[in-house]
Amino acid sequence: MLLDDATDPLRIPRAPEAVWVERLLWAFMLSFAFDYRASVDRQAGGGTGLDQLLFLGTCVLATLGILYFGWRHLLVRPGVWMITLWGGVLAFMAGGALLQGVDPTRSIRTGLPFGLCLAGMINAHIAACAGLRPSRIVAPVFAAAVINIFWRILHGFLFKEISLETVRVEVLSPSTNWMAAWIGCALLLRSRFHWTLVLGSAALLTGILITVTRALIFPVMASAVATSFCFALGCHWKIFRWSELPKRLLPVGAVAGLAVAGLVIAAAVWPALIERWGERLFHHAGDRNLATDVSWLTRRAEAEDIVRILGEEPNRYVHGMGVGASYTWNMAYIPELQLVYPKNADLGSDVWFAGHSTWTYALFAGGVIGLLGHLALFSNTAIQSLRSAKSNAALPGPDIWLAFLPFVATLCFLSESATSNPFYERLAGMTFGIMAGLPQAFHIRVSFLARTDPHR
Repeated sequence: MLLDDATDPLRIPRAPEAVWVERLLWAFMLSFAFDYRASVDRQAGGGTGLDQLLFLGTCVLATLGILYFGWRHLLVRPGVWMITLWGGVLAFMAGGALLQGVDPTRSIRTGLPFGLCLAGMINAHIAACAGLRPSRIVAPVFAAAVINIFWRILHGFLFKEISLETVRVEVLSPSTNWMAAWIGCALLLRSRFHWTLVLGSAALLTGILITVTRALIFPVMASAVATSFCFALGCHWKIFRWSELPKRLLPVGAVAGLAVAGLVIAAAVWPALIERWGERLFHHAGDRNLATDVSWLTRRAEAEDIVRILGEEPNRYVHGMGVGASYTWNMAYIPELQLVYPKNADLGSDVWFAGHSTWTYALFAGGVIGLLGHLALFSNTAIQSLRSAKSNAALPGPDIWLAFLPFVATLCFLSESATSNPFYERLAGMTFGIMAGLPQAFHIRVSFLARTDPHR
């Protein structure tokens, strides 16, 4: 299979429905592999394309199918606790929106990635309890990520009026962040080199270069730090050995060579792209008569008015305004922003999407309760990831490197959380949901390990 490269010495019995659960898990992840950012006009009108309705229909049917085959696994611990908690947070924010008269269509559209995160969590949980190996659960996530990164770029150039001189977030895939986490784990924590590392690295490098997005540097750095920390932990738990480090660093050199080659080719073929990177890195404010970076200005304008709206009635800090509620940007920043944005752009007068920051929107939509729910989601995913890795240390198995993936992915998501929101995009919600549910596969494995080792 795509990520399977060795036989696990501990055989986990597969439930009879495991074959169908795996097929439906592929259908679930690939349902939004060809998703894209809708045009500004369609976003403003609240419209949804027929293709995206087809994506959603496939996703819902796949999830219902997995529930049909595996509903009896839902109460298996410890995964059920996170499913229950996140489901409760979503019900709370949706109820708040309903009680406060938020347009239901806006609530559904804005809340969909949050719901897809829950669906991904449930699907991964059932797949794990049905006996699927972690590598088989992650394989469709990797496939969807690679497809979406390249598809976003192709779609942007073919169907949108953009060029290498103007391309930006229109072609940015939400999977780029997760791919940085996966590559870090595959480089340092995987025991053997696998061809998928080259494919994933090519996708990540292409996505970073083409979109000219400085923020993508943060998940790459977070991945490097987190995987180094995981390797040190793994050595402490006797999963890895320090003597293996030089061999494990060899793929790092190969990926670095691939990156350098990509930069050289890009500089030769598209010199304007390299110039744009220079502008974004070193001349992002001064060349446009701005005292501050425009990205930072938009975040400040948004956050200040969200705080003002909540402060009008202090009890809003407790329950928020509900998913899909409207907010504005601080108008004091608009004249400066108009130096960059088109003159006819409607800047921050009626905004209802999931915001430019994970934390400010969590506070706006769900108040302190919603904010604590987000903190619980991220922290529990990271903690369960490390717990599952430690518990499998006695007999690690070839998939042990994936036990650390949810932890690394969480840190990569958090590295951008101040300036972006993973729940803005449907595929990002699905991907993080799978990561939140993945530790269950290792908890299932260790339960069988305990049966074979009476001293555990």
